[in-house]
Amino acid sequence: MRLLVLLAAVALASVAAMKGCRDAKASFSRGEKITSPLPHQLLTKHELPTSWDWGNVNGENYLTATRNQHIPIYCGSCWAQGTTSALSDRISIMRNNTWPRIQLSPQVLVNCRGGGSCEGGNPGAALEYIESKGIPDETCQNYVAKDGECEPLGVCETCDPETGCHPVEKYDNYKVSQYGSVRGADRMKAEIYARGPIGCGIMVTDKFENYTGGIYSEFKLFPMINHEISLVGWGVEDGVEFWWLRNSWGSYWGINGFAKVMMHKHNLALETDCTWGVPSWEQVSQTAPTVEKKKPKYHSKTCVVKDPTAKTHVKTPQPHTYLKVEDLPKAYDPRNMGGKDYTTVNRNQHIPVYCGSCWAHGTTSALADRIKMARRGAWPDINLSPQPLVDCVRANDTAGCHGGDPTAAYSWIMEHGITDDTCSIYTATDDQCEPINICKNCMPTQFYPDHIDYKCWAVTEYYTWHITEHGQVAGEGNMMAEISARGPIACSLCVNDKFEAYTGGIFNDPDGDKCANHEISIVGYGVDADGTKFWIGRNSWGTYWGEEGWFRIVRGVDMIGVEDSCDWAVAKKTW
Repeated sequence: MRLLVLLAAVALASVAAMKGCRDAKASFSRGEKITSPLPHQLLTKHELPTSWDWGNVNGENYLTATRNQHIPIYCGSCWAQGTTSALSDRISIMRNNTWPRIQLSPQVLVNCRGGGSCEGGNPGAALEYIESKGIPDETCQNYVAKDGECEPLGVCETCDPETGCHPVEKYDNYKVSQYGSVRGADRMKAEIYARGPIGCGIMVTDKFENYTGGIYSEFKLFPMINHEISLVGWGVEDGVEFWWLRNSWGSYWGINGFAKVMMHKHNLALETDCTWGVPSWEQVSQTAPTVEKKKPKYHSKTCVVKDPTAKTHVKTPQPHTYLKVEDLPKAYDPRNMGGKDYTTVNRNQHIPVYCGSCWAHGTTSALADRIKMARRGAWPDINLSPQPLVDCVRANDTAGCHGGDPTAAYSWIMEHGITDDTCSIYTATDDQCEPINICKNCMPTQFYPDHIDYKCWAVTEYYTWHITEHGQVAGEGNMMAEISARGPIACSLCVNDKFEAYTGGIFNDPDGDKCANHEISIVGYGVDADGTKFWIGRNSWGTYWGEEGWFRIVRGVDMIGVEDSCDWAVAKKTW
C-alpha cells in the first residue's frame, strides 16, 4: 500500500511538471563561475536581519517592474523571466537606483536559445549565455512571447516604415562577471541580502496558480520543480517566516504579481535549486542607427494626427496662473531628485515592427512618471501600457499605428482608465478595442515537442490607473510652471533628419521646421555651464538613440516646435 502511495505521488508530480516552463534542475553545463567569496562565507545567519525586502529598503524601492510571460500569447519562458528580473534588480541595486531604470530583455534569451525556448528552459544555462554573450535591455528587443531567430534581428533591432527592420550595431550590453547556485534558507538569505534577488525553482500547482494573498504553504511528498521565479526578500508574520517571491504572471496575480511563501517547509521545493549572477555591463557611445544612405524625410511617417474634436477637461487652476516664472526652480530634473530617479522605464515604439504610436508613448510615459513621483518611487514600479490607446483611440478615423492625438488619449484614459504592461503588452499593431486586448491572460492546453497549444481570455479583475483632469499648455514659462508643480508633460515637435541623427548634447537646429509630427515627453529643464537653457526630453526610440533614449533641446525659442503644443494629466490618487 505504501508503495502505491509513493508511486501515485510521483505520478502527480510528473503531471504537474508537464505544466511547467523550467527544467527540473538549473544545471551549469560548463560549471559555475565563482571568483570571490560567497556571501554565506562572510555572513553568519546571526548577522542577517529578521526581515529584508529590496522593494522597501528604508522607504526606497530597488525592484524593477512586474512581468507577464503569458501575453500576448502563452510562452513557457519563466526560466528567462526569473533570471532577467533578478539581474535587472541587481543592476538597480549596484547603480544605487540611479537613472535610467534598466529592464533586461528575456526575449533575447528565447530568440538565441540562451538556455531554452518558449517550450521551457534552464536558468543555469541562461546565466552561462549571459556571461558569454550578454543581453541588451528591452528597448532593443521587447517581449513577444514566441520563439524567434537570433541573427540578425533577434538581439537588437529598429524598424522603419519604408525600409523595414534592421539590426542595431551599438547598444548597451549587460553580462555577468560570475554566477552560481545556492540552496538552503540561510545561504539564500545571505546571497539576497548581500547582492540582491536570486532566481529559484518551485513546483506550480493548481492551488499556487490561484493564490491571492497571505502566507502560502502546501505540502507535497515529492515536489517536482516546474517553474522559475525570483526571491527578493523575506519577512515574519505572526511568528511565521516567509519568502517574498516575484512571479511572472502579471500584476493581477497574487499581491501585485508577488507572493509570500512559507520558509523552511511546505514551500514546494523553493529552497532547493536557486541561481545568482553578478551583473556587469558595457556602455557604448550612443550612435544613431544607420539603415541606408538615402532615407525618406520623417514627415512622411508622422505619428501625430490632431483631432479637432478632442476636448480637454480642466477642473482646477493651472500652475502658470498662480506661479511666477521668477519663483520657479532654475533647474528641474526628476531623474535626479535628491539622488533618486523618479522616472519610469524607457520605451521603443519601433519594435517588433514599426508603429507610429509616439502619441500613446509620450502620454503614458509622462503620466507614469507623474504617478511614480506622487508615490515617491514606492514599490511596485508602474509601467503604463500604450497598447490599449493604440487599439481604442482613433483620430480622424486614423488607426493607432498610423498616428493619434495626445489630447484624445488622455480623454480616453479619463473615461476608461489605463492598465499596466502586464495586462496589455505593447505589440506595435492595431488590434480590436475589446476586453481581451485591455487585459488578458493565456495558458497552455496541450504540450508538443515543438510547440504549445494555448487559450487566451479577458481578465476581469485588474489594476487600472485613472486621471482626474487633463489639459494643454504652451510656451516656456507656462511649461516650466506645469512641470515643476505637477510633473512631466507630453509635447509635439517636428522631427527632421538632424533630430533622428542626434547622439547627445543640446540639440539646436534654428532652421528646423515647426510642424507637429512626433510626440515626446518633456520631463524637466536646466541651464548648461555656458548659459544655454534647455529642456530635458524622453523619446520612444530605444536607449541606443540619443542620451540613453533621452535628449536635451534648446529652451525658450520654440526649437522645432517643442513649445507649441503640450498635454498634461493629473493622476487620480488610488494608492
